[in-house]
Amino acid sequence: MGLLGARIPADRFLPIGAAAALFAALRLLLTRTRAGLVVRAGVEDRDMLAALGVDVGKAFTGVFALGGAAAGLAGALDEVYQGSMAPGDGTSVLVCAFVVVVLGRTGSLAGTAVASVAVGLVQQFANYVSPNLGDESVVILLAAVLLLRRRDLKGRPA
Repeated sequence: MGLLGARIPADRFLPIGAAAALFAALRLLLTRTRAGLVVRAGVEDRDMLAALGVDVGKAFTGVFALGGAAAGLAGALDEVYQGSMAPGDGTSVLVCAFVVVVLGRTGSLAGTAVASVAVGLVQQFANYVSPNLGDESVVILLAAVLLLRRRDLKGRPA
Protein backbone atom coordinates (compact mmCIF):
# COMPACT_ATOMS: atom_id res chain seq x y z
CA MET A 1 0.00 0.00 0.00
CA GLY A 2 1.27 3.49 -0.76
CA LEU A 3 1.22 6.57 1.45
CA LEU A 4 2.73 9.88 0.28
CA GLY A 5 4.91 8.04 -2.21
CA ALA A 6 6.24 5.50 0.29
CA ARG A 7 5.44 1.80 0.03
CA ILE A 8 4.15 0.55 3.38
CA PRO A 9 3.32 -3.12 4.04
CA ALA A 10 -0.32 -3.61 5.01
CA ASP A 11 0.57 -5.32 8.30
CA ARG A 12 2.14 -2.06 9.58
CA PHE A 13 -1.26 -0.40 9.79
CA LEU A 14 -2.42 -2.71 12.60
CA PRO A 15 0.10 -1.34 15.15
CA ILE A 16 -0.48 2.22 13.92
CA GLY A 17 -4.25 1.84 14.29
CA ALA A 18 -3.92 0.19 17.70
CA ALA A 19 -1.63 2.99 18.91
CA ALA A 20 -4.07 5.64 17.67
CA ALA A 21 -7.00 3.86 19.34
CA LEU A 22 -5.06 3.49 22.62
CA PHE A 23 -4.10 7.18 22.50
CA ALA A 24 -7.73 8.21 21.96
CA ALA A 25 -8.96 5.91 24.74
CA LEU A 26 -6.35 7.20 27.21
CA ARG A 27 -7.11 10.79 26.28
CA LEU A 28 -10.84 10.22 26.86
CA LEU A 29 -10.17 8.38 30.11
CA LEU A 30 -7.96 11.15 31.48
CA THR A 31 -10.10 14.09 30.39
CA ARG A 32 -13.70 12.84 30.51
CA THR A 33 -14.03 10.44 33.43
CA ARG A 34 -13.96 10.62 37.20
CA ALA A 35 -11.13 8.10 37.25
CA GLY A 36 -9.08 10.42 35.03
CA LEU A 37 -9.83 13.32 37.34
CA VAL A 38 -8.65 11.27 40.33
CA VAL A 39 -5.44 10.31 38.55
CA ARG A 40 -4.67 13.88 37.47
CA ALA A 41 -5.44 15.19 40.96
CA GLY A 42 -3.30 12.47 42.54
CA VAL A 43 -0.35 13.46 40.40
CA GLU A 44 -0.73 17.11 41.43
CA ASP A 45 -1.35 16.66 45.17
CA ARG A 46 -1.55 13.14 46.49
CA ASP A 47 -2.01 14.17 50.14
CA MET A 48 -4.94 16.48 49.39
CA LEU A 49 -6.67 13.77 47.39
CA ALA A 50 -6.21 11.31 50.27
CA ALA A 51 -7.62 13.93 52.66
CA LEU A 52 -10.73 14.09 50.48
CA GLY A 53 -11.30 10.38 51.09
CA VAL A 54 -10.02 8.95 47.81
CA ASP A 55 -8.00 5.75 48.03
CA VAL A 56 -4.95 7.03 46.15
CA GLY A 57 -3.12 3.71 46.37
CA LYS A 58 -6.01 1.95 44.65
CA ALA A 59 -6.14 4.62 41.94
CA PHE A 60 -2.42 4.38 41.26
CA THR A 61 -2.59 0.59 41.26
CA GLY A 62 -5.19 0.91 38.51
CA VAL A 63 -2.86 3.20 36.57
CA PHE A 64 -0.03 0.69 36.97
CA ALA A 65 -2.31 -2.14 35.75
CA LEU A 66 -3.40 -0.05 32.77
CA GLY A 67 0.25 0.68 31.94
CA GLY A 68 1.04 -3.03 32.17
CA ALA A 69 -1.83 -3.85 29.83
CA ALA A 70 -0.61 -1.22 27.36
CA ALA A 71 2.91 -2.69 27.54
CA GLY A 72 1.49 -6.15 26.91
CA LEU A 73 -0.42 -4.85 23.89
CA ALA A 74 2.78 -3.20 22.62
CA GLY A 75 4.63 -6.49 22.98
CA ALA A 76 1.95 -8.39 21.08
CA LEU A 77 1.92 -5.79 18.32
CA ASP A 78 5.73 -5.88 18.15
CA GLU A 79 5.45 -9.61 17.56
CA VAL A 80 3.24 -8.87 14.54
CA TYR A 81 5.86 -6.38 13.31
CA GLN A 82 8.92 -8.57 13.97
CA GLY A 83 7.36 -11.92 13.14
CA SER A 84 8.59 -13.55 16.35
CA MET A 85 8.79 -12.91 20.07
CA ALA A 86 11.51 -13.50 22.67
CA PRO A 87 11.96 -12.22 26.25
CA GLY A 88 14.77 -9.78 25.42
CA ASP A 89 13.13 -8.19 22.37
CA GLY A 90 12.05 -4.98 24.12
CA THR A 91 15.51 -3.92 25.22
CA SER A 92 16.31 -2.47 21.80
CA VAL A 93 13.62 0.21 22.15
CA LEU A 94 14.42 1.34 25.70
CA VAL A 95 16.64 4.23 24.62
CA CYS A 96 14.02 5.43 22.14
CA ALA A 97 11.31 5.16 24.78
CA PHE A 98 13.40 7.22 27.21
CA VAL A 99 14.02 9.87 24.55
CA VAL A 100 10.29 10.02 23.71
CA VAL A 101 9.33 10.56 27.36
CA VAL A 102 11.96 13.27 27.87
CA LEU A 103 11.11 15.09 24.64
CA GLY A 104 7.36 14.76 25.08
CA ARG A 105 7.60 15.81 28.73
CA THR A 106 6.23 13.58 31.44
CA GLY A 107 2.59 14.27 32.13
CA SER A 108 1.81 15.35 28.57
CA LEU A 109 0.03 12.64 26.62
CA ALA A 110 -0.16 14.72 23.44
CA GLY A 111 3.47 15.80 23.77
CA THR A 112 4.57 12.21 24.13
CA ALA A 113 2.55 11.20 21.06
CA VAL A 114 4.14 13.97 18.97
CA ALA A 115 7.60 13.10 20.31
CA SER A 116 7.12 9.43 19.44
CA VAL A 117 6.25 10.29 15.84
CA ALA A 118 9.20 12.71 15.62
CA VAL A 119 11.66 10.18 17.07
CA GLY A 120 10.37 7.46 14.75
CA LEU A 121 10.71 9.69 11.68
CA VAL A 122 14.20 10.85 12.62
CA GLN A 123 15.29 7.27 13.21
CA GLN A 124 13.84 6.02 9.92
CA PHE A 125 15.28 8.87 7.85
CA ALA A 126 18.69 8.34 9.46
CA ASN A 127 18.50 4.61 8.73
CA TYR A 128 17.67 5.47 5.12
CA VAL A 129 20.85 7.54 4.87
CA SER A 130 23.02 4.97 6.63
CA PRO A 131 21.72 1.63 7.98
CA ASN A 132 23.41 1.99 11.40
CA LEU A 133 22.77 5.68 12.02
CA GLY A 134 19.22 5.45 13.43
CA ASP A 135 19.90 4.90 17.13
CA GLU A 136 22.69 7.46 17.23
CA SER A 137 20.46 10.05 15.53
CA VAL A 138 17.85 9.65 18.28
CA VAL A 139 20.42 10.38 20.99
CA ILE A 140 21.72 13.36 18.99
CA LEU A 141 18.12 14.64 18.69
CA LEU A 142 17.72 14.37 22.47
CA ALA A 143 20.96 16.25 23.09
CA ALA A 144 20.02 18.99 20.62
CA VAL A 145 16.56 19.51 22.07
CA LEU A 146 17.87 19.58 25.65
CA LEU A 147 20.53 22.11 24.67
CA LEU A 148 18.08 24.33 22.78
CA ARG A 149 15.16 24.05 25.18
CA ARG A 150 16.86 26.04 27.94
CA ARG A 151 14.69 24.38 30.56
CA ASP A 152 15.31 21.51 32.92
CA LEU A 153 13.37 18.24 32.73
CA LYS A 154 10.63 19.65 35.00
CA GLY A 155 9.99 22.59 32.66
CA ARG A 156 11.62 25.26 34.85
CA PRO A 157 13.96 27.79 33.22
CA ALA A 158 17.56 26.58 33.39
